[in-house]
Amino acid sequence: MNEPSRRIPYRTWPGALAVLLAIAVYVGGLTFWDRHTSGSRPLPVGETIDVGQARFIPADGWEMDVSRSKAGKSLMLFKGGHKFLVTTGRWVGGPDGPLIRQQRLMERGQRLSIEGDVSDFVTSWGLQGKTFAYYGPKLAGRFWQVVDLRRKSLVQIDFYGSNDGMDDALTEARRMLDSMDLEAPQ
Repeated sequence: MNEPSRRIPYRTWPGALAVLLAIAVYVGGLTFWDRHTSGSRPLPVGETIDVGQARFIPADGWEMDVSRSKAGKSLMLFKGGHKFLVTTGRWVGGPDGPLIRQQRLMERGQRLSIEGDVSDFVTSWGLQGKTFAYYGPKLAGRFWQVVDLRRKSLVQIDFYGSNDGMDDALTEARRMLDSMDLEAPQ
C-alpha cells in the first residue's frame, strides 16, 4: 500500500504580515489625507461661477462644499447653517414634471411640508421659472426651477437651512439667483 504524500511545510506568516502592512498603510494614508484635506473651498469675491449652463456670482462669505459638488452637474455652497445647491441636467418631458417629483420627494421622503402654492418668478436677467417654499421641524427652504425648452436643460436651485438667520441668508440666496443666467459655455 502506498503511503500518503507528505507536504513540504512552508511559512505563511511573512506573506500575511505583508498584506496586513499594506492594508494598514493604505487605510492610514487615507485617514491622514481625509483629516488634512479641507472639505470646503473659499470662493473668489465677485467672480462668476459656472455650473453646467448656469452661471452666477456667489454672495460674500459663502464657501463651496467640495464633497457635495460634482463638476459641471452640481455645486453646493454653504454659509453657517444654510446651504445653496445648484443642480443642472437634461430636461425630458413636461416643464412641471421635475418640480412635481421634487415636491413629492420632499413631502414623502423627507417629511417636509410645502408652504402655499407653486408660483412663477422672473429675475432681472429675464430668467423665469417656478418656485415654492417648504419647511420642517428643524429647517426651512425655498426651491426654484428653471426649464430652458430651447436647450432642453433643467436648472434646480435649492436653498435651505436652520431657522436662525434665515431672513439674511434668503436675501443672499435671492441675490445669487438674481445674478444667474444660462449662458455659460459648455
